[in-house]
Order: sequence, then C-alpha cells, then structure tokens
Amino acid sequence: MSNVDMCSIRNREKIFTQNFILHVDKWNSIDSEVKRIVSSGWSKIKYLDDNGELSPDINNLPNDKGGIYIFLLSPDIIYGLHRYIMYIGRARRQKGFSLQKRCRHYINDTRPLVADMVCNWGQYLYLYYLPLDSDDEITRVEKELNRVIIPPCNSQIPERYIEIDITNKPLFA
Repeated sequence: MSNVDMCSIRNREKIFTQNFILHVDKWNSIDSEVKRIVSSGWSKIKYLDDNGELSPDINNLPNDKGGIYIFLLSPDIIYGLHRYIMYIGRARRQKGFSLQKRCRHYINDTRPLVADMVCNWGQYLYLYYLPLDSDDEITRVEKELNRVIIPPCNSQIPERYIEIDITNKPLFA
C-alpha cells in the first residue's frame, strides 16, 4: 500500500471518528422528574430519505407543539442494538418554533458539529421527538438530558458553559 493510500485511509478515519463521554455519575444523577417525563411518549422518523433529502415523514412532526428532539445514529449492524445519541435539542413555542419547523432546519444547519453529523451519517440518522406543552418544561428537560448524556454534536453542555463577567471590573488588578 502506498503512502498516499495510507494518508487517505487515515484522513477518512479522522472524518468518521466521534468521541463520546460516558459519564456514569451524571447518568445516576438525572433529575427524577425529567426521567419520568422522558420515559414515554417518543415518536421517531428516519431523518433523510434514500436520496439524502429530508424525509417526507418530517410532516408527521407536530406543527403546533414544541418539545424535545434527539438525533440518533442507528446503523443497525446489530438490529436494534447499535445506536448512538448524537444531538439533543428543543423547540420552544415562544421562539416561534414547532417541532416540525425546528427539525426541518437541520438539513441546512451550518454549525460545524451539526453539519458534519448530517453530512457524514445522515443516511443512518433517526429523529426521535417528544411533544411537550410548556416552554419552561422543554428548557428544563433539554438542559438536563444534555447534562447527563453529553451528546458529541451538541456544543452547549450545561456545566461546561463559560461564565463571562460583564461588569466593568478590570480583569487584572
């Protein structure tokens, strides 16, 4: 095998490498009310069709409700067992979104982690969604799920937010 072939293999491996944080302490610390809320009521669709276009099943998502959605990578090499949670998001009604409207946007999302997720693994992505009524509940559930699961394509993870001091105090005395 030539050096060029080896470089190509290594570059391709880098493109398809994703790091996961599997933090048992966080799993065990999930808020019990959030765990109860997310224990049932989920629906799913395949996100892209066989041509790489947005699946027509996106029309099945509620257009009059907000909620939580999860992009789940499921190559089904071992059917039903081989899965990865890649991204967790929310659609809040006060922001003018519905689950359907918000989830449609991801096909053209330009944020690097999200764009790579759709580009690299789109044919294996499933969208799970949980309609919820209260924007406060939606925010609470999304924040807690991101905190305990730490999906690799989410850039904002609670407990990792950088706090910025916006006072006029000098940084150095």
